[in-house]
Amino acid sequence: MYSSSLGSGGESSGPTASTAVFDHVSRTGTWPASAWTGDYVGAGALGGGQGIGGYHQVAGRFTVTWSGDITPLIAGPLNDGPAITIRDYLIGTFAGLIAVAVVATMFMTAEYRRGLIRTTLAASPNRGRVLAAKAIVIGSAAFVAGLAAAAGAVIIGKDVAHSFSLFPEPWPTELRIIVGTAALVAVAAVLTLAIATMVRRSATAILIVIVLVVIPDVLSAPPGIPTGLTDWLLRITPAAAFALQQPAPQYYQVQANYIPSAGYYPLAPWTGFAVLCGWTALALVVAA
Repeated sequence: MYSSSLGSGGESSGPTASTAVFDHVSRTGTWPASAWTGDYVGAGALGGGQGIGGYHQVAGRFTVTWSGDITPLIAGPLNDGPAITIRDYLIGTFAGLIAVAVVATMFMTAEYRRGLIRTTLAASPNRGRVLAAKAIVIGSAAFVAGLAAAAGAVIIGKDVAHSFSLFPEPWPTELRIIVGTAALVAVAAVLTLAIATMVRRSATAILIVIVLVVIPDVLSAPPGIPTGLTDWLLRITPAAAFALQQPAPQYYQVQANYIPSAGYYPLAPWTGFAVLCGWTALALVVAA
């Protein structure tokens, strides 16, 4: 209900009412013979719901009147939904990415520092083949390690946090987040390898990877960062791949806090991963 009076400037608002009619209602099983009854369910916050809605029965026809919004469950404490999601179990992905970046960098720069690159290229003069072989090895190793770490973190996290308010997720979503995290780590390792090939300095390569992959997602967490800036960074930088860890879809017909710090990203999960793949492919071409 909403009413206003333009002449007097008065205005009042209240809940809007909706009515549904049910007929051809039947029961099966061993129910006791009794009349239908009606009651208020989940109306505690509205003072028991008295005076807001009601139910009326005439000749097997039920008319139910009530007020409220029916929307999907939105994850995140800012949305009055469950505060914990599967993404929270994988918060250590940042530390894992930095560790993988160090290993991937040393996989190439150690050869330059010790002069072993000459031996490698003497055995296989095709530089593109050498780079591809190193990319396959470091990418495969990072994927296996990332998959084991992500699966372990989710299993342990769910066991520890079972008594808390957990956001219910279907198994395909959990599988996408776990496998997607492993793929994110693997492709980030290959990107690091390509950058290390170009700059040939371990510290410089690691710093570049942290700035490109880690920092944009970290900047989305603190309050005060303009939403437009974080959306822009999470669309065009390799950090867009963190969309793979988005635990719940965005319902654009529902107003909610769809912000990165709550686990929501501006790009779809696999679209964000494609951005990281594009950066990696470009880096490999330049490195070759």
